[in-house]
Amino acid sequence: MYDQKDVLTLNERAWLRFLRDVSNGSDPEPTLRRVQLLRRIREPRRA
Repeated sequence: MYDQKDVLTLNERAWLRFLRDVSNGSDPEPTLRRVQLLRRIREPRRA
């Protein structure tokens, strides 16, 4: 059954495209290290 929560927003699609581009078209699994690196990128810079 189709559920509205399964629909991706334009922003979510853009992030998927970005992740595919930076991973050179591969589909790497989300390892702990990769998740930590993505979280570090999101953190605000400290002065």
